[in-house]
Order: sequence, then C-alpha cells, then structure tokens
Amino acid sequence: MLSRVTFLSGLKPDIPASDIKGVIEHIASLGCLVSLDPAYHDVFPDGSDMVFKSSDDTLFDDSDMIVVMGGDGSIIEAARRSLKYDIPILGINFGRIGYLAEIEAGETALLDKIISGDFRTEERMMLDVEIERDGDLIRMMYPCLNETVLSNAPISRVASFDLYCGGDHAVHCFADGMIVSTPTGSSAYSMSAGGPLIYPTMECILATPICPHSFTLRPIVFTGDSVIEIRNASCRMNKMFVTIDGRDNEEIYTRDTIRIKKSASTTKLVRVKDGGFINTLHTKLGKNNI
Repeated sequence: MLSRVTFLSGLKPDIPASDIKGVIEHIASLGCLVSLDPAYHDVFPDGSDMVFKSSDDTLFDDSDMIVVMGGDGSIIEAARRSLKYDIPILGINFGRIGYLAEIEAGETALLDKIISGDFRTEERMMLDVEIERDGDLIRMMYPCLNETVLSNAPISRVASFDLYCGGDHAVHCFADGMIVSTPTGSSAYSMSAGGPLIYPTMECILATPICPHSFTLRPIVFTGDSVIEIRNASCRMNKMFVTIDGRDNEEIYTRDTIRIKKSASTTKLVRVKDGGFINTLHTKLGKNNI
C-alpha cells in the first residue's frame, strides 16, 4: 500500500479542473496522502486531511510515486523535475497518443490496484548531453528521456556535420539534421523521420538523420555504452541548434562538439497492464499501421 504520492501538473493547460480534482480525491479516498504541485493549489484552495499543498522544495519528500495527467510531454517534464529523487512515475493520458502513459483518461479505476501496491516498474535509459567549445565544456544539458536533436533555423536548409562513435569517424552527413534518441524516443520524432522502433527497455543509442541528402545515409543503432559525438556542424546562412526533449536548446557553432552518452540517471515508469510495448503500439498506432 502506497502511503504518499506526489501529484504533478502536466503541460496541458486544458484539462478540466473537475477531472484533476476527481483523480486527486480518488487517490485520497484510498487512504493515500497526496502532495499537490503548487500549480494545482487552486484545485484544493483549502487543502484537506489527505491532500497537502506542498512547496517546490518539499513536493517529493517521502513520496512513493509521482502521478501526472497529460501526454508524453508532461511525463518527460515530470521525469526531468524529479530526476534526483528516483521515484516511479504514473502517467494518466490526457494527450493525443501517450506512449509513456499507463492509464487512459477513462481508466482511473486502475488506481485502486496501483495504490494498493499491485504494480511493477519499468526502467528507461536516459542520455547525458554536453557541449564542448574549443576544448572547454561550456554546457551540460539535463538528461533526456526521448531525444537530442541537431537542427537548423529559421529556414530549413541542408546542413553539414560529422558523426563520431568512440572517437572514430562514422559518417559525414548532408541532411536537415540528426536525431540521437534513446529506445524510448525511437517511437517519437525518430520514428517520424524513418527510424526503427526499438523495444524501450533495451540499452542502445539510435542516430536517425532528418531528410538525408544521400541514398546511403540511414539510421544507425549503437551500443548503449557508446559515446556519440557530432562535430563540424554548419549550415549556410542558418544557425544550428541542439534541442533536448523539445524543451531545452543551445546554439551550436562549427567548432563545437556535441557529446551524447548513456546517463547514470534513469526514468522509472509504473506499469500495471498486461501486453507490454507491443500491445501499446497496437493500441496507440492502430493494428493496420504496424
């Protein structure tokens, strides 16, 4: 039996307050204390015996689980915010697809089983990203759960860059950019760019070119302990950027090295249904599309 859960706000501002309050009250009715994210304090303006309005500093104290309502972006943000606490995350899908969520909006009855402790956790690999400029480390970006993307803007043009693995030159690329993803991220932007689907609990690193200008430049799967580097990135008349999980970004110059490797941090997702990843694909994408 879980004693306390943290209820985090998602990235979707259009979830009805009545739905949010209903889920919180359901969890509290099962005898579990609920720590409320400051963004949800207005839902319970006076709190209750079971629902506590926590500050950002105390939000994760003594918490057994994190509950987040929204889509995949909300779950990724929850993973980022709770990174140092190593608490499993339960996603309730109020988004469009929601690969990472375990429960759909109409399945909150499953909370009874989860709060009783009848669930398992699934550990997902993350990636550390650092940027080196002229031999100096200029930025260490927070670990990503989905992908790191090299792209150019404001007008899409062909970029030039080199991909290295373990210090060895792998390929010179002419493409709109490159997606370096975890197995979890293989079903996100990488899939849309033509990359393969990888079972999410595996440990490997996937590099998927974006609109490559070559018949031979194709996605590459590297071992999980590989150190991937992108060097010599340039795009005529355009700036280059690296973006982490669609949230954090940094401008890149030709002399920069983007270094990507397996992180010591992981994300733990709550699982209660049978069928696993394959069943999720059938459900989310539709059987005729797989």
